[in-house]
Amino acid sequence: MKSFLLLCVLFTSNLFASTIDSHSLPIFALENEENFSLNTIVTKTLYRTETRANTCYRTEFGGYYSHCDFFPVVQCYGFPPGQQRCHTEMIYSCRQEPQYRTVPYTCYDTVNVPYEVTDHAATANFHINVNKTGAKNTDARDCFLHYTMDGESLRANAECSNVIVLSTYSKTNQVDRVGNVVFNYEINLTLIDKNTATAAIANGVNNMNMEAHTLTFKVGDLSKNQNLSLNLFVERRHLLKSDETLINRPLTASEYSFEKINDQEGIVKVNFDRLLSGFNDQKKHVIKVDLNVQLPYGNVLNTTLPALSAHGELTVKK
Repeated sequence: MKSFLLLCVLFTSNLFASTIDSHSLPIFALENEENFSLNTIVTKTLYRTETRANTCYRTEFGGYYSHCDFFPVVQCYGFPPGQQRCHTEMIYSCRQEPQYRTVPYTCYDTVNVPYEVTDHAATANFHINVNKTGAKNTDARDCFLHYTMDGESLRANAECSNVIVLSTYSKTNQVDRVGNVVFNYEINLTLIDKNTATAAIANGVNNMNMEAHTLTFKVGDLSKNQNLSLNLFVERRHLLKSDETLINRPLTASEYSFEKINDQEGIVKVNFDRLLSGFNDQKKHVIKVDLNVQLPYGNVLNTTLPALSAHGELTVKK
């Protein structure tokens, strides 16, 4: 699941400009189902050929002028031939040089000029199902859902402070005899309480320590969200040869333990003797832990999201 804003683009046409229609609704003010429609006019770009006057320039001969200056002239002295001595002298003289002038004139260009014409009407009918079981009901003003239809392109986003909104959908469409399009969207929204989903990583991965071949670190309460992935990376550092990766994968629930300290946090323990069949703590190792929140399937509509991962790192060396 990507942790950045994912705008739900359900259909896109790059050929047409269009009108825009939008609808906003407070999620917690909805019943379990909601129905509404958006209507737009889709235009397309055509081109017409036009001839336009322009100014062009040509070069014309303008006669001669007298150019007087010192010019290099080769002077030779001596006799007989073959024993002459030559050198270059600067001799003042005048020469007739051609001159040219730039003359403007009217010329014509053929250009393609774009213009918009109406192509067809588009209607989108929405049937939204809202699953609120994973979210705490708050003030209706705390969470708004926005749908914007630009031609046949649909964007959706949610502005919510306390919940994460996931969306899945199916779509059918019909075209009438004159080309008008009707889209029917069946949209399922799942609301997840943000604090519950991120409880395990709210304070990061802290106090990493290796003692008696057991790695320990402090995290949030793992029991509040079972949709978590704990990835462990261990690399043995060598001086004279390439480094060696001992493990780099998500751990299963049986490969680590969690002991609660209080209602907000606890300690994770990973026994390296059991996991790696032994661990030489007299050699240098780099240990990295990544704790990731795994959201259910769907597009995340929130314009802003909390962090969905936490990272910790420890270097063990002699």
